[in-house]
Amino acid sequence: MKQPDYTIREARWPDERELLRQVREPVFVTEQGVPIAMEWDDDDIIAYHLLALDEQQQPIATARLLGTGQIGRMAVLPDWRNQGIGTALLLALVKRADSMGLERLFLHAQTSAESFYARAGFTPMGKPFMEADIPHQKMGFSLKEEDQEELILASLGETSDLYHLHTLEDHQIHSTTMVRQAKRYLCLFSQVLDPQILEKPSFIEATKNLAMRSRFSRIRILLQDNRLVVQQGHQLVELAQRLSSAIEIRIPGKEYLNYPENFMLVDNCGYIHRKLAENLLGVACYSDRHKVNRMQTIFDEAWEHGVPDRELARLHL
Repeated sequence: MKQPDYTIREARWPDERELLRQVREPVFVTEQGVPIAMEWDDDDIIAYHLLALDEQQQPIATARLLGTGQIGRMAVLPDWRNQGIGTALLLALVKRADSMGLERLFLHAQTSAESFYARAGFTPMGKPFMEADIPHQKMGFSLKEEDQEELILASLGETSDLYHLHTLEDHQIHSTTMVRQAKRYLCLFSQVLDPQILEKPSFIEATKNLAMRSRFSRIRILLQDNRLVVQQGHQLVELAQRLSSAIEIRIPGKEYLNYPENFMLVDNCGYIHRKLAENLLGVACYSDRHKVNRMQTIFDEAWEHGVPDRELARLHL
C-alpha cells in the first residue's frame, strides 16, 4: 500500500490564515472545546507559522514559534496522527529557533502530550496548570551548545509511529538517533554510502560506539556501487578497516547490484527505507519487527551471495 506523503513549509500571515484555520479550529475548537476567542490571538500576527500539506495541497497540520521562544498551536488532523508529522514540525521549529539565535524554547504541553515532548528532550518546568479547562505542563528545551540535550525522537523497539523523511536533515537525524540506541546489530544496504548522511560525525561516532559496545556487535554493509567511495574515501570504510572484527563490507550478489531500494536495519526492530536509492523520500520506524524481518530476508540473501569488496580493502584512507 502506498504511504501517504506530505510537505511542510512556512505559512504567511494573514494571507494563509484560512489554511491554518482548517486545522486549528477542528482540532482545538471542535475536538478539544477551546473557546474560539482564545484560539486566535494577537501573537498570530508576529509568529512564525508552519503548515503541513498533503499531496493535494490540503492542510493537515500546523505549529507556530514566537520570538520569545514559545512553541504553540501544534495541531495534526486525526487521520494524519502517528505518522511523524508532529515530530517533523517540532524539528523544523527547533531549527528555525536556532537560526534566530534563541537560547531557550518553551511550550505549554497538554498533559496528554507531555511524553511526546519529553522524548524530544523537553523537560517539565513548574507544576501543571489549567488552560482553556485543559491540564497543561510548561516544558523547556535549551539551545545552548554547552547544555543542549540530544533530541530523542523515538525509542528503539517501542515507538511504532511511522516517520516520513523528505530531506537530508531528516535522514541524518533519524539514522543517528536509531543507531545511537542500537545494542547489537546494524545492516546497511546502500547504493553509494550517501556521504551527506552516513559520513556525518554524529553517525560515525554512533556506529563506532555500536561496534565497540560488545564482542557480539555486528555491522554489515552492502555497497552496490563503490566508485564514489574509491575516488573520495569514506569514514565508514576507514572505520571498517580499524574495527574489522565488528564491521564488514561486501558487494551484494549480482541479482541485487541494481536493486532500487536502500534501507537500514537496526536490532531487528527499527528501519529506515527508501524505495528509490536516488530519492530522499523515505520512511523510518523504530519498532516494526514484521517489516524489518521482510527486509532482513532480502539483505541476508544479497549478503550470502555477495563477496568482500577487495578494492575497499586495499584503500589506505
